[in-house]
Amino acid sequence: MATGTTATAIFTSGPAPDNDSVLISSSAAAFVGPSGVTTTTGFPVAANTPVLIPTTGAESLQLFGVVSTGTATISYLSIS
Repeated sequence: MATGTTATAIFTSGPAPDNDSVLISSSAAAFVGPSGVTTTTGFPVAANTPVLIPTTGAESLQLFGVVSTGTATISYLSIS
């Protein structure tokens, strides 16, 4: 998913028991979090360094991504 300086939806999970975690990777430094995420409030994802984010599966989850300048390709792998 191409992501720029405005928060972009990158992943949505369904309700339980859909996922145990999601693996996120970005082509450039990025930040992920809930809707409205910013480079200040987001969880940092270093370029080309996968990050595993656990999910409870108790409810749906939507992650958004943003970068400070330019664009990045943020990829995910859902792990059940």
